[in-house]
Amino acid sequence: MDIDLTKSSLSQPKVNLREQPTIKCDNCGSIYFREVIYIKKVSKIITGTSEDTIVPFPIYRCDDCNHVNEGFNPFEEVKNTDSDK
Repeated sequence: MDIDLTKSSLSQPKVNLREQPTIKCDNCGSIYFREVIYIKKVSKIITGTSEDTIVPFPIYRCDDCNHVNEGFNPFEEVKNTDSDK
């Protein structure tokens, strides 16, 4: 059995971005965001290295009001909801 793995056979589906929803700031409704860096410091005891390690994580915040939407920060605290009980 021959399997065609050429680039044309593995092409991605065409997506019209105009038809996709635009993400807005949960605080002010702006559609403009700026990438900022969230930095974590990992102890040398955990990494087994001679120095602590700095690990950058890019996140997006509103360019107008600096709000970070829920879900944009991988380290945000998870809020409990009634369905979680």
